[in-house]
Amino acid sequence: MRHQRLSNLILSAAVLAFAVLPAHADGPITEPTHIFATDWGLTLKGDGTGFYNDLAQLIFSPDIGPIDYEILPYRRAKRHFFEEAGACFYPSSMEYLTTTGDMVNAPDFIESGSMLNNRIHLFAAPGKPAPRTKEDVNGKRVAYAMGSKIPYALQGTTALFIAVADEVDKAEMLLTGRVDIISAAMPDVKFVFDSLGAEIAPYDPDFVIAGSGIGIVCHNTPENALFLTQLDRRKVMLQQTGKLKRFLEERGLSAMEYITED
Repeated sequence: MRHQRLSNLILSAAVLAFAVLPAHADGPITEPTHIFATDWGLTLKGDGTGFYNDLAQLIFSPDIGPIDYEILPYRRAKRHFFEEAGACFYPSSMEYLTTTGDMVNAPDFIESGSMLNNRIHLFAAPGKPAPRTKEDVNGKRVAYAMGSKIPYALQGTTALFIAVADEVDKAEMLLTGRVDIISAAMPDVKFVFDSLGAEIAPYDPDFVIAGSGIGIVCHNTPENALFLTQLDRRKVMLQQTGKLKRFLEERGLSAMEYITED
């Protein structure tokens, strides 16, 4: 079972290192903020590696308060997040969870400011035209992330939806012709196709299935409100000092495209 919980740990550079340290002076947070992170492949792995774990390492600094960062498979992480009052969910946004039908009581939740822009698109097989409307999936085999609600977002179509538990497997299904279309997020899919030595599959950047600025969503509690205030303060500092820009550019991403200005 792939499962990683990082709390009170100092690990190697390849794995997250979240130490439970005294809270920021502006906010006396004494209990760790429990963050459920979603493991489902290359970009956020249960061993602490991947793009979104690296981003968490940069942004979830101990000086914003003690953190209990628990990596679980996507569906389990989401289920535990909704069941545990006071928990947080990463990476995600209230807009995405609402669009996909996961979140029905939005006032019960709060979220951070955007850490980076994230958009879910539909990708066609190499050499095929990119889907430009929902109707373009009619009669097609569409692979999506197991546990996500892409079929909900594309309801009313005649697509055959296939849930896949790993993002690399999903891309391989497209490249080998086992499916006609996949749903995937940018920038995540860039890293996936890079790992397979393939060009990014055809997609229409103007046709967005779901997406917004990605960040962290929490149950609406006073403690989480304070935590998110300090988290947003740190993100602004990383932007102002250029550290977030360098982080993205070192990974081949355009800071102008993915950073949301506050």
